[in-house]
Amino acid sequence: MVAKGQGDGTVSAWVRAASLLQVEYKNAQGRVYWYHPVERKSVWDKPNELKSARERAMDTTPWREYKSGDRSYYVNKETKESTWKIPADLQAFLDTIPDEPAPATAARPSKSVSPALSPATPPRAATPTHEAVGTAALRQQTSSVTRHATPVYATQEEAEAAFQSLLHRKNVNASSTWEQTLREIITEPLYKALRTLAERKAVFHRYVDELKAHQAARREEKSAELRPKMLRAVPDLKPYASYATFKKKLVTHPLWSELEDEEQAVSIFEAIRQDLREKEAARQKARGEQRRAQFLALLQKIEIRPTTRWKDVQHLAAVADMPLTEQLRVFEDHMARIEADERDQQQGYGHSRQDRKIRDAFRSLLEERIKEGTLHARSTWASFFPMIREDARLLDMTRISSGSSAQDLFYDALDALEREFAGYMRTVQTSMREHQTLAREAADWDAWKETVQESDIIRALPEHTLRALFDECVYQSERDTRDMRRRTERRLRHYADDLRYAFRHVEPPLDIHASFEEVLPCIRMLPEYMALERAGDDEKNTTARAAWDRYVRRQTEKLADAMYAPGRSRTDYTDLDDAGDERKRKEPPQFPDPRAVRRRTEYET
Repeated sequence: MVAKGQGDGTVSAWVRAASLLQVEYKNAQGRVYWYHPVERKSVWDKPNELKSARERAMDTTPWREYKSGDRSYYVNKETKESTWKIPADLQAFLDTIPDEPAPATAARPSKSVSPALSPATPPRAATPTHEAVGTAALRQQTSSVTRHATPVYATQEEAEAAFQSLLHRKNVNASSTWEQTLREIITEPLYKALRTLAERKAVFHRYVDELKAHQAARREEKSAELRPKMLRAVPDLKPYASYATFKKKLVTHPLWSELEDEEQAVSIFEAIRQDLREKEAARQKARGEQRRAQFLALLQKIEIRPTTRWKDVQHLAAVADMPLTEQLRVFEDHMARIEADERDQQQGYGHSRQDRKIRDAFRSLLEERIKEGTLHARSTWASFFPMIREDARLLDMTRISSGSSAQDLFYDALDALEREFAGYMRTVQTSMREHQTLAREAADWDAWKETVQESDIIRALPEHTLRALFDECVYQSERDTRDMRRRTERRLRHYADDLRYAFRHVEPPLDIHASFEEVLPCIRMLPEYMALERAGDDEKNTTARAAWDRYVRRQTEKLADAMYAPGRSRTDYTDLDDAGDERKRKEPPQFPDPRAVRRRTEYET
């Protein structure tokens, strides 16, 4: 028992003593390793606590000493040079280090132990010595103190919080590494707040990542605060200025001392220069548009015919403050409009205007049908034409000899409807996935409608559009079911083909007069039957039985042919069912969707 006032000091003393207790062992191959009885860990490298002053000094050089039998050799870890003799520069450096004895290690047991399979407690010597007895007592008392000092937490979150408080107390920053931090915290009681090294390392990296994120956010906030101040400090900065100019103007300003480093200054300069360039580009664009508008106004004030040439209006160039290339571009655009107007007049402007009125009237007819719901995304010209056959606006379209026809305008409207319908379908499918709602049959209409109308876009749609969306969902569900059933049937057909082929090679041969139940024990261990068995308990017996019946029928036919024509078989039975790996089966016929003649189009928006 220790006194109350001396408890903490005694615990620290025992912990420090236990940290220096390293026991040296050799494995079966003769390689030396060290075991820590308190930490219950073994390492290949000699611990720093046991190294002499010369050994610790060698760690600061690129040279490392290794053993080959009883001889020592030296390797330079940077140049990869190796030598049997100690290098002269290393010898001269080590001569400056005063000799001191290495810390004593615990008694090494004579029995070799593999480091990978080392026991939790090192093996004891056959004859206990005074040193071994003292070591055992020290280990027993240290273990007792360590177990008493090890903190215990109710939850994993509390343990992680305690370990993070240790990192905070040790001033771990964003640039700290795990190896550096481990050396500083391994002797702390809170180091064992977490049970495994992996947990400690994960919490350390998460703590460092949070520090980095906090520093980045604080750095960005500071940059955002300094950016407008620096811009006001250099109002004459040009968009083409360099960082050297920017630094020269601000290096003596008090704002420059608020920067953390050069990298932050460069980032602020790049942001300021990008902003200046964007403002300059917008100003130049607005100025160019203004000059083009002014020059166009000058051209419109004079009489220009399609035969007018540039030299006839070149005198206006002296008045307009703009480059010659811009003037030529504005003049060419203006001449193109004049020539187009002249062509319209020559071809009969009145006739073209009447055609436009007829097309506008037919477009209004299409819009009316869309509002009524008789024209929708799944309509076809063949189904829509009978509805408008007697409409006068359609009859007027037949008198137009040029331009878009009634069918062209119909497909233009249909394309717009299909794009709109595709957008609605994406919204509906998203709602169905979120609420796990299915639309497989007409009975699902009420639940489906209640789910999809949670979206404001779908809620505003008319009833006929909702019906069309529901029908499309039901169609897609039925299509997916058909595809899955077809894939399952195809897979079972392949399994049956493989099983029939395997029947021919069973030893002893199967009796074709036996029933399926009688041959089942003989074929149960066939890989082909096991593959069929994995396809599902409901289908395996039916498919395997059908494969056996077909095999029996084929073999019976072969025997009948052999009876009537012993010299030559009437039929070549090397067909698709009995062929080898090269056999192929045709795909089932693809039937078009009977609901629509026009091809469905998927729009990517």
